[in-house]
Amino acid sequence: MIRLRKFQDLDAELLITYLNNDDVTKFVTNAIPQPYSKSDAQRWIDHSKNSEYIRAIEHNGVFIGCISAKRGEFEYSCSAELGYWVGKRYWNKGLATMAVEDFTNLIFQSTNIIRLFVSVVSENSASIKVLEKNNFTLEGILKKASYKNHQYYDEHLYSKIRTSCSSGSQN
Repeated sequence: MIRLRKFQDLDAELLITYLNNDDVTKFVTNAIPQPYSKSDAQRWIDHSKNSEYIRAIEHNGVFIGCISAKRGEFEYSCSAELGYWVGKRYWNKGLATMAVEDFTNLIFQSTNIIRLFVSVVSENSASIKVLEKNNFTLEGILKKASYKNHQYYDEHLYSKIRTSCSSGSQN
């Protein structure tokens, strides 16, 4: 029902549309420029082509969102921060849940990453449900951990630990 794939230049138009929707970007990082331009989209697509940890989410042949992991450095190199979003018209269909499941499996099966974690603002109940459906564990709540749009947010820190450490490459 969904497919995780590399980004393509053809994804730019929908990327711009999705990331200029305030509902989609309300709880995502401020690292995503606002407004989101064609050059922003092309820069992201070019960047993603060189990363094994960034995937476009496709549903029925249509690009619908993004999922990625940012690997830690040094003593944190076997841990990665998960990030994802889907276009608003694809909300409440279980697609983000499927994407997180497939991507988590991909990361755990093809790398030596043993811990995926994500920090979600407490108001983002839909994302919290996605993580809980994928058996991510709440590790704690970080009070006023982020500041966006003139508001402080509590962050829920979730993680999932790979149960077997014998598989995966050394990437």
